[in-house]
Amino acid sequence: MEQREVLESMGRFGFHDREARLFLLLLHQGRATAREITRAAGIDRVVAYRTLDSMRARGLVQITAERPRRYVALSPTVLFERSLTERRRALEEDVALARNLAEQLPALTQSIVDGSPRFQLITGSAAVYPILREALARAQKEVCAMLTFRSFRESAGLRTFDSLTALLRRGGRFRMILEQDSRLPVALRRFDAARRKYPNISVRTLDPQRARITVIDRTEALVFIVPETGRRSVDEIAMWTDTPDFATAQQAYFDRAWETARPLEVPEPRRSRASASGGARGS
Repeated sequence: MEQREVLESMGRFGFHDREARLFLLLLHQGRATAREITRAAGIDRVVAYRTLDSMRARGLVQITAERPRRYVALSPTVLFERSLTERRRALEEDVALARNLAEQLPALTQSIVDGSPRFQLITGSAAVYPILREALARAQKEVCAMLTFRSFRESAGLRTFDSLTALLRRGGRFRMILEQDSRLPVALRRFDAARRKYPNISVRTLDPQRARITVIDRTEALVFIVPETGRRSVDEIAMWTDTPDFATAQQAYFDRAWETARPLEVPEPRRSRASASGGARGS
């Protein structure tokens, strides 16, 4: 890492640019007076004293018990671990608060949204998938999805399909059309365990298939409206709506594609020759 990159990275842990420079100088020198560190940093003496005092108050540097007093940088390992611990604690508090608000806020807004079709334009996959999981959790009868191979792997990695468990246990259906890809059999082996447990899961493939659509109970739909590029510089943009006509149109599109798609068969993983012969001897 170049020094400029190091200084910028330290900003993620609460260091201002001048503080990061002084901290690095102290690490290099081991211990130094304010005068020595000011001279090495080439900054105004008053500003340096003020900055060092602020860093000491925040626990970034310590002073020695000698005259003149010298400053010592806190161990980076201790410093960063302390910062991460504080972030984890804050995150845990935010998670608890979010759950509490999620339970209370709908009671305040239900009367406003009931009976009125809604839509939401969502930018970025980090924002799309939480909304999709919430919609899947509302499903009562059926979920239909069309996915590319890349979006299927991303959904599986984010455990998006876990939201379907309640639906499947009630006997609801999940139908999925996937883009044909030679890597599908391997990617679907883990998913296929769920198919064996819930026979109401059906998967078909279609080539070509670039649509990314999810329709829930024929009443709400989430559609990606930007073509999948695979480039990080291009934002994912999706639209969710419970407008009846739009959801009906997306369901009709899915049903037509379903009729032409082929049922997917995932081959069993090959057993090694040793395990096969061992099984034969055991029988």
